[in-house]
Amino acid sequence: MYPRSKFQEILLAIREEMAREADFDVDLFVEMVRSGNRRDSAMKYSIGDPAKAEPAPKPGRSKRPRSR
Repeated sequence: MYPRSKFQEILLAIREEMAREADFDVDLFVEMVRSGNRRDSAMKYSIGDPAKAEPAPKPGRSKRPRSR
């Protein structure tokens, strides 16, 4: 078997770290669903400026403007 290059070693380390983070996120999501605790202050995901992010919609009836 051939020795791994430095690039392959770094790439493998990055993939392992990403896999651990994904596992943690899944565990956190499962815990949240099982416990029924959801944060009302959760923000929508936004690529732009986080200060301009809109709050997540609350469950229940949507408030549509009334037509006259």
